[in-house]
Amino acid sequence: MRKDELKQLLQKYQNGTLNKEEEQKIEELLESFDVYNEFLNETLHDEGMKEADLEKMMKKAQQKFFFRNTLLVLSFILVIVPLLTMVTVIYYGWGRDHSKGNEFIRTIRTASEMMVPNVYVDYDTVGDEIKPFTMSVTTDKYKMFGDKRSYLGKDTYKLFLNDIFAKESNYRAIGYSINQIGINFIHPKAKYYLPDERTKIQSLPGDWPLEIYISLDQSYSLKEINEKFKGYNITWLALETGVEEQMKDDLDFIQTPAIGFPYKKVHVDSIFNRSFTDYEEVVKGLELLNKYEKWATELTEYKDLKIAERLKWVKKHKELKIYGIAITGTVKDISSLENMKEVKVIRLGQVNLP
Repeated sequence: MRKDELKQLLQKYQNGTLNKEEEQKIEELLESFDVYNEFLNETLHDEGMKEADLEKMMKKAQQKFFFRNTLLVLSFILVIVPLLTMVTVIYYGWGRDHSKGNEFIRTIRTASEMMVPNVYVDYDTVGDEIKPFTMSVTTDKYKMFGDKRSYLGKDTYKLFLNDIFAKESNYRAIGYSINQIGINFIHPKAKYYLPDERTKIQSLPGDWPLEIYISLDQSYSLKEINEKFKGYNITWLALETGVEEQMKDDLDFIQTPAIGFPYKKVHVDSIFNRSFTDYEEVVKGLELLNKYEKWATELTEYKDLKIAERLKWVKKHKELKIYGIAITGTVKDISSLENMKEVKVIRLGQVNLP
């Protein structure tokens, strides 16, 4: 039956103009449509149920996947990380007193004592932290003013295996930068002009504690220093090593530091552990810095420490020659230094407010 014929019959059925035979056929046809429609509804309902079940299954699978990944991450944290930390502890701790970790700390202390005038590490508060493949060492630094310590702040040095990858300081205004470098001493034979700061020092109140750096008119032995500067509070001595008189411009001073040693005992565990420093202690300190010159360089702002060359020169001459000294006291205490013929240049260091 064609579509147009079906429409005509349905219209006649609605109008009641069909004969009984035609009316019976239409009713049978409509019943078949009802059955088909019911079948379609049931089929669609079943498919809807299947889609809902599929969505539930996908959600369960995602939850299992997330749970499995979470377990893997937790397993890594709880098992692998402690294992790596243990391996790192062995790496830095193997060798006991001469382990890599202890030698690194020893280098930090010695580098400060020999390359930064009157700045020392507090041996009793050194802290270290070991994580997988890394070691961090935190130190408190201080200066000596008479018999009193003047606290500076904290420095933190971080090793990745054998390389220093970070230096942090909470008291250096611009951190470990070449712009932080100050020129404190000049060798008497060096062709470099270092301005004198006596006028600046004289302008300060007489009772203010301060630190000064004195460049001498020539190099003197330790015995001569003790005699000429008796009664003054000497903290640090600039050591002649054959390098200093060759330094002639700013670039030289930015690349290579003055090197020296504490005048008095620092700590029982320091290389400088005697009442007054002597030749053997200085050589021992230079040998340590030479052995770990890569570390010593990375611990500072400088690029070329020339430790091997300096050590060779000191051993050859077998005597400590001093061309500069650091002294602390009040402005009044050190005013008499200005008239000494041995004093060539005076530079102002740290000033402590009373």
